[in-house]
Amino acid sequence: MFKNKKKFIAVLLIIFVLSVGGFKVVADELTPLQNLQNVIYLIDNYYVEDKNVDELVDSAISGMLKELDPYSSYLSPDEYEEMQIEFDGEFGGIGIVITIREEKLTIVSPIKNTPGDRANLQAGDVIKAINGKLTSKMSQDKAVDLMRGKPGTNVTLTISREGTEDFDVEITRANIEVPYVEHSMKTDRIGYLSINQFAKDVGYDTQKALKDLKSKGAEAIILDLRSNPGGILEEAVTVASNFIKDGKVVTVKSRTKEDEVYNTVSDIEAVDLPMIVLINQGSASASEIVAGAITDHNRGILLGKKTFGKGTVQTVIPMGDGSALRLTTARYYTPNGNFIHEKGIEPNVEVEFDPESEEDQQLQNAIDLLQEQLKDENLDKAS
Repeated sequence: MFKNKKKFIAVLLIIFVLSVGGFKVVADELTPLQNLQNVIYLIDNYYVEDKNVDELVDSAISGMLKELDPYSSYLSPDEYEEMQIEFDGEFGGIGIVITIREEKLTIVSPIKNTPGDRANLQAGDVIKAINGKLTSKMSQDKAVDLMRGKPGTNVTLTISREGTEDFDVEITRANIEVPYVEHSMKTDRIGYLSINQFAKDVGYDTQKALKDLKSKGAEAIILDLRSNPGGILEEAVTVASNFIKDGKVVTVKSRTKEDEVYNTVSDIEAVDLPMIVLINQGSASASEIVAGAITDHNRGILLGKKTFGKGTVQTVIPMGDGSALRLTTARYYTPNGNFIHEKGIEPNVEVEFDPESEEDQQLQNAIDLLQEQLKDENLDKAS
């Protein structure tokens, strides 16, 4: 009986406190937004310790976005600024691109010629801990923040890789300068073009590189999209326009508006040369838009390994206080209507890559195939 009295008094006390607070909670009359406001009010006024409500609100926003999908997230003012710095092409860190896949912090790809690349990190590696801090409940942006730092300092990643026991790798941070477009001649007739990320102006930089390669005698092109994590949708369309004369590059479908069809860019003249596109498990998002358009238009051969499989579009929305939302707003489909999310794009010619080998077998296979193709074309002309 005494216990029941204590419970009854406790209930009365709660009701009294709520009444003093200036409102009465009636569950079936509250909207979810009002309910959230009431929770914030109660914590701010009655929680046993003083808490920073702004930080709690940030956590609530992050939690909501985390429930949507692995690619939607809240960017604090510092994180949003870091993201903008990254797309400018220079930042301090180890040089890897990550995502959350199946609730695990997963490497999409190492950026070429960076500490992460030299440490032999691979697409599909799961980062289980950063400097001993477990990542199982860590946001993607928090993980990025922990891995970035002053050049010359070290960070230790605990890596889980299929077929091996978990291992630690210590990596020295560096100033990461990303040369987004690189090109060279691989033979006297075969030009090589590597795109590391689809940042601003990459489409027109690709045009310049192709003109230079043609002036040096290129009669065939290798486009290397391996370990390219993606980037700006419009840049992917512009890059594809360098190889596809006319037609659809990608269709973007969202919930709130008509389907958007992106066709080739009119002020780019497409090169009409035999081509092979190198892809791997780290080719994602905008890379898959380009690879999908090229294969659907029968414009070139895809060689390597199946791509990552990211078929959604994120929009970064500034919030006015320096923060931003990265929100999944659409899905994209290849010209033939394929939705490649979590499926990836299969290569026409599958070739393994051995990181221990001194020879890049995928690149060499592409060179060999193009040399055969050019030889056959010469025979046709001679006959």
